[in-house]
Amino acid sequence: MDTVHLKAPAKINLTLDITGVRDDGYHTMKMIMQSVDLCDLVRIEKTAQGGIRIECSNPTLPTGEENIAYRAAAAFFDAVGQSERNILIRLEKRIPHEAGLAGGSADAAAVIVGLNELYHTMLTVPQMCGIGLSVGADVPFCIQGGTALAEGVGELLLPLPGLPKCFILIAKPKTGIKTAESFRKFDQNGSDRYPDTERAMGAIVAGDLEGMAAEMCNVLEEVAQVPEIEHIKQCMLQNGALGSVMTGSGSAVVGVFDTKSRAKGCQRLLEEEYEDVFLVAPLAHGAKVVLL
Repeated sequence: MDTVHLKAPAKINLTLDITGVRDDGYHTMKMIMQSVDLCDLVRIEKTAQGGIRIECSNPTLPTGEENIAYRAAAAFFDAVGQSERNILIRLEKRIPHEAGLAGGSADAAAVIVGLNELYHTMLTVPQMCGIGLSVGADVPFCIQGGTALAEGVGELLLPLPGLPKCFILIAKPKTGIKTAESFRKFDQNGSDRYPDTERAMGAIVAGDLEGMAAEMCNVLEEVAQVPEIEHIKQCMLQNGALGSVMTGSGSAVVGVFDTKSRAKGCQRLLEEEYEDVFLVAPLAHGAKVVLL
């Protein structure tokens, strides 16, 4: 096998809490994360020469060592002791940038999973997650996927039961948010509202979609300073969403609906104002090899 194709699912946050700051400056978290079927497409092929090369459908994104997918490939080769590193990674971007949907981390996860397949290295999921953590805090979740409680900097993952059948609407304002800036503002200002993650987990375990949705909360939302976020939230809530919250460091907003008709009705309204609007479903897995 000289080529592998993968789907790299986005992640959303159903809750996000910041519990502290480590000595190295990284924030410790407690959050419930969910994979959804909004996916980048990743193709990795062995080449005769050229080292690690990246091609990307989004011309605004870097394709050199600053791209997290590049760093993931380099970290994989370092971990398995692979000296020959001639590969071409093609990224077909569908996950919006600076949205809090872990698009870059999803690509990095797909690269690690794909190289494990391509080079028959037989790494376990925990081993791949260990490599992923070295390049990004969200990468381990994007490898494991599904529904999970994430703690530490995001690397301590407790799998949870999948969500009851639901429909998830994602809408992103044109303005994006840089993760580092979002955390800096939180450190300065804090938040007036914090999630009850334990209660949200209990609702998920009980299969109580409405109870989970009532606990959706993100401490970074108050410091986002993008007025469209609140506008999107209110549109979702006024048009049938059981709960709505900004995901990650933003700026995308997610709404959870129990019927497809309500979700599609709200989707049509939001599409009149925003370019990036997606109706998605929860997934039980992370980055995954696919056959074309």
